[in-house]
Amino acid sequence: MRQVEALREALKAALRAARLPADTKVRALVAGISGFDGGYSTLPALDALAERSRVVHDTAIAHAGALDGKPGIIVIAGTGSVALGNSAPDTPFVRAGGWGYFFGDEGSAVWIAHAAMRNAMHCEDRGDVTALRDRAFAFFGTNSLRAIQHAWAHGEISRTALAAFAPDVLACAAEGDNRAGIVRLAAAQSLVEIVATVDLRLYRANPEAGAPERSVARVGGLFRDAAFANIFGEELYRTGQRRLTAVDPVNDPALGALTLARTLGSA
Repeated sequence: MRQVEALREALKAALRAARLPADTKVRALVAGISGFDGGYSTLPALDALAERSRVVHDTAIAHAGALDGKPGIIVIAGTGSVALGNSAPDTPFVRAGGWGYFFGDEGSAVWIAHAAMRNAMHCEDRGDVTALRDRAFAFFGTNSLRAIQHAWAHGEISRTALAAFAPDVLACAAEGDNRAGIVRLAAAQSLVEIVATVDLRLYRANPEAGAPERSVARVGGLFRDAAFANIFGEELYRTGQRRLTAVDPVNDPALGALTLARTLGSA
């Protein structure tokens, strides 16, 4: 019910922006919902909002936007991480990653922050002072790693707040800190690994087509860091044997939802 209400409010805002009456029933609506999985998630009833409707995982609208509706692979690196790809229009998607911060999300902002904090804490155990520790002190407003650990354990630091530390880790790496650089490289390689998994599964689904070149769109806040985006691209190029090319997204997920809605409306 909350999902339907959120979509209703979003649709009202879109109608206002388009200067259309509030009671306008749209021809087609595509909703990309975070964490939605067909067969495992309750499907919200959207018949009252549109003549035709479709609910998809939010990665599907990100894919349509980033690649302008064309086939290929996207990798999302934000608070979490996931890769999604297809080999041709209107063919099934293959997804890897997206298991959440407890089970996976390697290479994500939470993963980077966690790896950096763990490194700093292990160094403190040995009596070493590190740039990552000082960065953590400045970011969390304390002079104690124990205080940070305590705040996390008692829910005073949220997952989102921990993820917000990741850009500081990347900045520390850009300044030449070796420990932060190791975390940055490992994160990029982890993201390449889930892309490679998607690429392999697409090949296995259609081996007679061979191993074609594919575009891999970099989506998500971590890729705003130019150095991180470049390192990911270099690792992808090397791992993919020059077949996989990192590209910037063409459009955002909202325009991706519009692309899918136009297809649905004309079907």
